Amino acid sequence: MKATGVVRRIDELGRIVIPKEIRRTLKIREGTPLEIYSGDNGELLLKKYSPLIDITTVANEVAESIFSTVQKNVIVTNMESVVAASGPNKSNYINKAIDSQIERLINQRKTQVVLISEQNVLFFRDSETKSFVISPIIEGGDVYGSIIIFAANLALGECDKMIASSFSDFVGKQIG
Repeated sequence: MKATGVVRRIDELGRIVIPKEIRRTLKIREGTPLEIYSGDNGELLLKKYSPLIDITTVANEVAESIFSTVQKNVIVTNMESVVAASGPNKSNYINKAIDSQIERLINQRKTQVVLISEQNVLFFRDSETKSFVISPIIEGGDVYGSIIIFAANLALGECDKMIASSFSDFVGKQIG
């Protein structure tokens, strides 16, 4: 941990304000769930909470199931990074941060095929990948992440969208 030099007082209701710059840097928005940890020496640690981390085993099984069916790369993300992956280069994707474009696509709350261009890229630059399918994981009205299917030099279509959508619904139900 590093000190920020910012000191805040707790108000009469037990609240503390996280400075705007820190919230912006850490992508903490209104409604972002935070987990609270306490240390042995009086420290408090706030950590962004992602229920997908709690179900990593399920996310890995989902990624492997999709890959074994369609033989295309699959990644499962939360709103920050890749939590599960399958395919020949899966170790390249685990824990990789998602970029703002992927976050924007997830927040559109619809399953879609995205053609890769100068404006649209998957969060890693892979010149052989021409398109990807992204399906948000939604539970109780909240968006928790996505399932992304992609393959080198293969067009993706309606079948891939239906598979991604079905599995993202399943993962959403596991969160709930």
